[in-house]
Order: sequence, then C-alpha cells, then structure tokens
Amino acid sequence: MAKKEEGSKTDEFLQENQVIFNKYKPLVKIDQGSFGNIYKVIRLSDQKEFALKIEKKSNLIRYLESEAYHLFNLQKGYGFPKLISFGKIKKYNILIETLLGKSLYNIYFNTENKCNLSDACLIALQILDRLEYIHSKNLLYRDVKPENFLIGIDDPNTIYIIDFGLCKKYR
Repeated sequence: MAKKEEGSKTDEFLQENQVIFNKYKPLVKIDQGSFGNIYKVIRLSDQKEFALKIEKKSNLIRYLESEAYHLFNLQKGYGFPKLISFGKIKKYNILIETLLGKSLYNIYFNTENKCNLSDACLIALQILDRLEYIHSKNLLYRDVKPENFLIGIDDPNTIYIIDFGLCKKYR
C-alpha cells in the first residue's frame, strides 16, 4: 500500500482530527489503499514518527481490526512492523504502527527497472523468510505483491512485510 510519496495536506481526516489518542498528530497523507488511508503521524511526547492506517467503521468490513490482531501475533518475528496502538475514534478504526520506507515496487521503478541477480536473491530470501514465519503461525498471507514489501527506514537492508487485513487462519 505504499505507491505514492508525500501527499496532500487538504484531507477530511487531517482537518477533522488534530490529535489522535491524545498522543499523535497527523502530518501528511502518504498513501491510499482500497480499504483506507495511511498517514505519517508524530508522537507528541518524543517527536517520533509512525504510520497511521485508518478505515471508516463498517459492520461488514473490519480489515484494520483483523490486521491489528495478526500484527499482535506476529510481533516476535523479524521483518514485521511493530503494532503501536489500535482503537476507534468517531467513525474510524485506527491502527498505528512502525513507519517504514519505500516499497519494492517504488524502488524497482525508481532504479529504471534494473536489479542485479545477487540483490534479487537476497530480497527473495527475506520475502520467503517472512512468508514462512507467517505460515508457522497458521496464517495464510493472501496479498503478496511488491507494494506490500517495504524497506526499513532505520535498517534499509531489511525487507518488511505489511498489510495483514486479508490474512486468514488455516489451522
């Protein structure tokens, strides 16, 4: 879900919500997916940046609730964003997690579609490692695409997997 870079500041959610959970201030919209939006937020106490995912509450769709549950269960694994907070405000479900860097999709197209064989193998090994860990937790990850694999900001040699709203228990 990380196709676009920094977005517009004129957004309904940014205008309505000045401070989230009495701790986080939305800065800018960084992406928009089929189920909701993603914002860069700053924690007021220490000025640390995080990603905030948001969806409108619905009786039928609860992707963020599902994602929060799966992220909580995957916390001990390496290469997963850390779940910071989950809750509901007004008409929104909100999930706050680690802020990550660019997606493999963005990196590939920003390097003129060039990737050497050794880099491709190292990336593939990390992706397989993440999927294997998810499967060891009796989950199927049903959203494999380059947009859902991001590099870390603090550790750019680590590939992170995101977007667990479509995960499904299989045992």
